[in-house]
Amino acid sequence: MKMMAQRLYAPRDMRYEQTELPELGPHDVRIKVKCCGICGTDYSIYSGEASFWEDGLIKTPMTFGHEYCGVVDAVGSDVTKFKPGDRVVSDTAISCNVCEQCLAGNYLKCEHQQSVGTVNCKDGGYAEYTVMPERHVFALADNVSFEEGALVEPVSTAMYACMRAGISMSDTVLILGTGPIGLGAIQPAKLMGASKVVIAGRKPKKLAAAKKLGADYVIDMTAGDINEAIARLTENKGFDRIIEATGSHDMLRLATEKVKAGGAISAVAFYDKKVSDINVDRIVLNDITFAGSAGSANIAPKVLRLMAEGKIDATPMITHRVNLQEAKGILDNFRKNSADTIKALIVFE
Repeated sequence: MKMMAQRLYAPRDMRYEQTELPELGPHDVRIKVKCCGICGTDYSIYSGEASFWEDGLIKTPMTFGHEYCGVVDAVGSDVTKFKPGDRVVSDTAISCNVCEQCLAGNYLKCEHQQSVGTVNCKDGGYAEYTVMPERHVFALADNVSFEEGALVEPVSTAMYACMRAGISMSDTVLILGTGPIGLGAIQPAKLMGASKVVIAGRKPKKLAAAKKLGADYVIDMTAGDINEAIARLTENKGFDRIIEATGSHDMLRLATEKVKAGGAISAVAFYDKKVSDINVDRIVLNDITFAGSAGSANIAPKVLRLMAEGKIDATPMITHRVNLQEAKGILDNFRKNSADTIKALIVFE
């Protein structure tokens, strides 16, 4: 059997073509994709900018798509939790299930991990069908739309960043960055008990989405000095918790300067150069916790439950919808349209 997919052969060489339907193993679930998010990581690989190319981690041809959901089309002989017709989402990686990290429950740090649609690639959701092991598949409630299901991954990543920051009751929280991860952190931060959630960015459309998502205050960094805005909003005290989601050297340094003594910073971004002028003494002397945050192991079920209960609604992030054949155009114009694009979705019939 055949299916249509977008296959990457080299930087900026992505082809909409017919390919083989993925094989189904005894423990596998085959998913007919209904909706798939287009991610900034997809673009960095597509454009050739990602360091993964130099590191030899990109193997082509490959199929992007790690933010997808769909309907079970078929199941392997040993699958017990799912049946054809079930609505599902999946993890963004496949673990070995036997290494030290997997046995400790940290399966997205698996020593033999195969990522979906990115590095060491297992083909993802820029295709009509994809296959995942049953243990990496989760049920999508009937009252949660497929478009919401495609947002589970970025929201899960954002929620994990909030957890790494240790947000708790009455905390004041600053989120730096208005991409899907920064915006996706607003509602989890509120649910964890934050008394004030502030988000800073430069794009009016994204700041407007932040308000719809529940931010208490937005800081437009093009309209004034962010230091003055932070001083005004915190009475010169700084924030209890800061989520750094920009990948900007300057914003990372700002985070270390504007977090309270005893507070915490969670960095959930990649940086394109070494950071050399952070005041580490301030971090040490003020008992500041600095946490890296990558992935979202064991978080998707929590996000799915909160979506089903109506406590998380990330749909204000959706700005563009295209069909599978049009996906290449989104990547070709990713930089040019960045001011107006938050999350573009591939929507299947």
